[in-house]
Amino acid sequence: MPVSPRGTRNRSLRLPRHPARRYGRSSGNERWVSMTTYETAPGEGARLGATRRACPASPPSLVGRVVARLLGLLLAGAACVPAAAAETLTGTALIRERIALPQGATFEAVIADISRADAPARPLARTVIDDPGQPPIAFAIGYDPAALDSRSFYALRATLRHQGRLLFTADTVTRVLQQDGPHGVELVLKRAGPDSSGPAGPLPAHGLRLPATFRGTLPFADFEGVRHHLDLWPDQYYQMRREWLGGETSPSRRDEIGRWYADPARDAIVLHGASEMPLVWEVKGPDRLRQTDLAGNPIESDRDHALTSDGTLEPTELEDLFMLGRMTYKADTATFEECVSGVHYPIAQDGGYGALERAYLEAAPRPGAPVTVHVEGDLALRPATEGAARASLVVDRFIAVRGDDACTRPEPQAALTDTYWRIDSLIGDDVRAQANRREPHLVLHGGAERRFRATVGCNRIVSRYEVADDALTFEPGALTRMACPPPLDALERTLLAALSLTRTARQEGQTLDLLDAEGMPLAHLPAVYLR
Repeated sequence: MPVSPRGTRNRSLRLPRHPARRYGRSSGNERWVSMTTYETAPGEGARLGATRRACPASPPSLVGRVVARLLGLLLAGAACVPAAAAETLTGTALIRERIALPQGATFEAVIADISRADAPARPLARTVIDDPGQPPIAFAIGYDPAALDSRSFYALRATLRHQGRLLFTADTVTRVLQQDGPHGVELVLKRAGPDSSGPAGPLPAHGLRLPATFRGTLPFADFEGVRHHLDLWPDQYYQMRREWLGGETSPSRRDEIGRWYADPARDAIVLHGASEMPLVWEVKGPDRLRQTDLAGNPIESDRDHALTSDGTLEPTELEDLFMLGRMTYKADTATFEECVSGVHYPIAQDGGYGALERAYLEAAPRPGAPVTVHVEGDLALRPATEGAARASLVVDRFIAVRGDDACTRPEPQAALTDTYWRIDSLIGDDVRAQANRREPHLVLHGGAERRFRATVGCNRIVSRYEVADDALTFEPGALTRMACPPPLDALERTLLAALSLTRTARQEGQTLDLLDAEGMPLAHLPAVYLR
């Protein structure tokens, strides 16, 4: 008995038990037939099972040749296609990192039609290999050449997952099935999330490793819990999906987008979006957030109120959003800049797009000019021209054209206190953040105690400061006692010297300069992660 390659699920490959056994009805040259499937698990032989699938019929006189052809395709892991016209795309998948795949990983490769930029990619054929072993991974995908459209473009995509979590993916478009093109391809899969092939980046002053997705199910009265999916980007925008579980009252789900800013007074980030009031999350580590109460105070509870991240970003799709933004239309391409987050989204040309386009063309003062519009719709992942799929706006309903000032967002303002001031230079030398270290920063806490904290990415310096008009002085600080590696050891001594010499401060907008008694600059600090 022929068997599949180790762990391969030939989902669409079937062998007829007997051509006379039929189920359902014939239609054209297709008929329902009883089929036999072969499926293997790691370390096992083939398993025999029965299913039903519509496969093109062959003349009875060709049964021997059909069965022989199907057996050959079975060995190659091909799909169910007409025996006389089947073709196979073969390939090899590699990963750049020298990392062993975990037991139970799943490899999937898909041939998809990516011709329409405003519609999801249409899968043509696929193969799935359970527990494929270590790379390189050889695969084969059977397809029907009669199903190809000469006007379309086809691409090969591949992923490696473990227990549903994305480990590696092809992040570039690999064109296949081109005229006179090769039938063998080589894919290089990239690790999902932060790239571990190079040195790790520094941690921002707020302490979170971004971009990342944070997940968790948090306790909530009258419900089993609220399942959270929070996507955070370093450019200070976010999207969040919350699902109330086990309750009988509405809402059962709420999606939102917005901006976040850092609150150093509470070691927290604050989400500003569609919620009734800002949501405050304490930063408990690079990959951990903890919920606060509605006033932003810590929740005293033994129950788990934390969201955690594995260091990767897996954006979720959002539904039923009311969105205000600026639409532009150029070269048959429509884009939408959302007012709150400032993020640009391509607009899919389906759903309620027609009414939106007509309203835009009537309101635009000139071709390509921005028009502020109010819509209801979804953010759905759609294929991009290059790279991974990206979120696109799918309009459910056009609401209205709004005035130009409806989308104006005020310029962020930096207060002297309770702001992250990033240290960009010290006594004439540029300061560079180090890998896996907090970026150098200074925080002047408000309140009567007038305490400050500062770091270059090693020890934390804590003490008091005095301020009156432009005068600013720092008292000698207490340090945690870690041994700092070069160049942080010398940089820390320079910071201590600059603080001790500071006599005045000059704040202009979002920048702060520390000056000595002669007015010479000691440090230059821009404000970061503002509201």
